[in-house]
Amino acid sequence: MSSVPRIREFLVIVPDRPGTKDKRLEVRPTHFKNLAPLIESGEWKMGGALLNSVPEADDPTTFDFLGSTLVCRAESKEQIVEQLKKDIYVSSGVWDLDKVQIYPFICAFRKP
Repeated sequence: MSSVPRIREFLVIVPDRPGTKDKRLEVRPTHFKNLAPLIESGEWKMGGALLNSVPEADDPTTFDFLGSTLVCRAESKEQIVEQLKKDIYVSSGVWDLDKVQIYPFICAFRKP
């Protein structure tokens, strides 16, 4: 009897490489544009920037970026890594994919 792989949620933490803030801001519009299909399909449920400190303004150019965090739906960690490899933050050198952390995640509550 063959089993169908089960879709699970994962919490993903991807640190930025040091000194990549300017590159992150440069490619950010493309990053957001390319996320649309993953968000629409429900594969990526939540995402955003991790910061080293609380920002004093809502201006991304003032943020002290640490990396990004995501909640993704996938069959495996490997599937998520393959999705991440296609992101412009990886190809432009912003995200340090060698240091990505991916954990199985069970959501206790979610407010739409």
